[in-house]
Amino acid sequence: MRMTRQRRRILNLLEASERPKSAEMIHQELAGESLDLSTVYRTLDTFFEEGLISKSSLKNASYYYLRRKEHHHYMICLSCHKMIEIDCHISDIESEIAADHHFDISHHDMTIYGYCQDCQ
Repeated sequence: MRMTRQRRRILNLLEASERPKSAEMIHQELAGESLDLSTVYRTLDTFFEEGLISKSSLKNASYYYLRRKEHHHYMICLSCHKMIEIDCHISDIESEIAADHHFDISHHDMTIYGYCQDCQ
């Protein structure tokens, strides 16, 4: 994958972000960069295919975040859309699951949906 200036800007924005961002949020934050929204989507798809980022979905929108050394997941409130980062415990048993089912796992993603304490 070639790292163009536009791709580098999007990756830098995700690296600096503490929370997942949608393509629309990224496009808005990089408004002065003359990036088309379709370019942002294509770049995010490429990053996802290359394993650089992960994504979670909520109400027909995908939210992207950088894959870090410590793999993690999110709980998302269905009311206020607050995203709460949680540790991943699937990684601990991933190789066992793969062996049991003769499956070559490339990656996994898990998002838990419900209602936060404020919205219950």
